[in-house]
Amino acid sequence: MITKKAEYAIIILSELASHPEGTVVTSKEIARNRTIPSNLVVQLLAVLREAGWTSGTRGPAGGIRMLVDPAEINMRQVIEKIDGPIGITRCLFSDTPCQNKTHCSLRGVWSKAQHNMLSVLEEVTIKDLAEKADKDC
Repeated sequence: MITKKAEYAIIILSELASHPEGTVVTSKEIARNRTIPSNLVVQLLAVLREAGWTSGTRGPAGGIRMLVDPAEINMRQVIEKIDGPIGITRCLFSDTPCQNKTHCSLRGVWSKAQHNMLSVLEEVTIKDLAEKADKDC
């Protein structure tokens, strides 16, 4: 399951990407513009900074800015940075063998669904989301 935190991280990055390159935005502005709790914005910005995608400057003229081209960050990368590996079902990632593994008719379906889901998440970039948000407004 993709958590709300991962969704918020994607939203934060798309908010930053919606501004001209090099623009600094405060965490309070992000929280207000995207209706995300301020404490979560701060918490997630630390993870995004750790990933090397953003940087922050303290002080009156401070704020957060993108360090990486938003076209180079996809949804899968962000989700996995926040939540870890994405899995449609535990059976695809389980270290312990499933009793039904040799004759399970679901495993192939889950595997195909997993592959398709990951493909979609890899195709959509933060830049795509920022551009879509600009058109939706």
